[in-house]
Amino acid sequence: MTRQWLLQLEPDADRPVDPALPHAVVAAMAGVLGPEPVRWSVQTADTMAAEILDQVPEHGGGPAPLATLRRSTESAVLTALRLLHAESSGAAATLPDDALEGCREFARRSLRLDRVLRGVRLGHARLTQELTAAVERYVPADRRLTELRRVTEALFAYADTHASLMAEAYITERDRWCGSDEEARRKIIDDLLAGRPVDAQTATRRLRYDVSRTHRAAVLWCDDTEDTPPAAERLHHTAAALARAAETDGMLVIPAAETAVWLWLSASGGAFDLAERARAGIDRPAGVHIALGPPAHGASGMRRSHHGAREAQRIARHGSDSWLSDYREVRLVALATADSTHAHWFVHDLLGPLASDGTRVRELRETLRVYLAEERSLRAAADRLHVARNTVTYRVKRAQELLPSTSLKDSTLELRLALEIARSQFG
Repeated sequence: MTRQWLLQLEPDADRPVDPALPHAVVAAMAGVLGPEPVRWSVQTADTMAAEILDQVPEHGGGPAPLATLRRSTESAVLTALRLLHAESSGAAATLPDDALEGCREFARRSLRLDRVLRGVRLGHARLTQELTAAVERYVPADRRLTELRRVTEALFAYADTHASLMAEAYITERDRWCGSDEEARRKIIDDLLAGRPVDAQTATRRLRYDVSRTHRAAVLWCDDTEDTPPAAERLHHTAAALARAAETDGMLVIPAAETAVWLWLSASGGAFDLAERARAGIDRPAGVHIALGPPAHGASGMRRSHHGAREAQRIARHGSDSWLSDYREVRLVALATADSTHAHWFVHDLLGPLASDGTRVRELRETLRVYLAEERSLRAAADRLHVARNTVTYRVKRAQELLPSTSLKDSTLELRLALEIARSQFG
């Protein structure tokens, strides 16, 4: 027996959908619930995260804490929907891995437990409101009251279990973390990334890494479900391989999550032409991805390069099929999509029907993108796409037919930018 009305949930078409969870997790849930309910879940989770940040601002503090919070809320919503759809008991739920790792991160950041649990209560209150509205919309009137009672009871049980498991995970991680050398190193990194004053000599000594050098930051993460070898082992193996490719004389690795690490490399001269060396020289373990930041100098440069790497990671998580993303190759798209709502509007204004999702439309969009990038050379575009010249001609003509008439009169730069953003969002 399942609650079929859950499969009717639809996202707000005027709001962008930008999941924080790995693509593999989102795709797996879409296989259970369908893509539209999952997109609804992402939007609902974003609303939850915004309310939590408004009421408990300690949950924020920069891109990394915000990403942690968004992954936690998305995991909570998707788990709740899965339990409701199968009519499982919320009390039998286990804490999703992303919520568990988020809780550990809260402990490492010394966010008080009562503030963590306040966020949990706020999130579940919003989720209850959203699902109550959905019941009133999708369930026939003669069954609505009964279904509302069942949903409320199930969500109450799930919220109670969720809070208990969060508290247990928080206390365990806090006890492990407090007093450790790892805590001291992470505090220095948190201060650096937040732009707070840090004594360079003290930081160099504690981190065992010279912060006064020129740095190239990277974010390494696993988004698969393989556990052989463990994610931590694969990540550190890849970090060491990246350091060898950089010919570095300094390396700093900081665990960021159960399936992610932050990396800084210091070297000189041409060693920072790293993307090409990595692609040519690294035999990466399966499931590992790398995002590179730009070279930057000194303690402030560690922050600058890291944030560049995080932006490259953001772009790579949505639409890129490459295992390595270099900020210098995607910085225009990163800049243009910093405000996701405005980027969403820009793409749909410029591309119209060509901004739709779907294999055929993606094919047309990519062909037009390559054609414009190759300065409208049919031969060059055909060679790059590995298709016949006539195929490029047909696809470009069909793509142009889908574009709004005003877009054909706009600058080529704006059209190319819209195509690049769409590629990062839809593939």
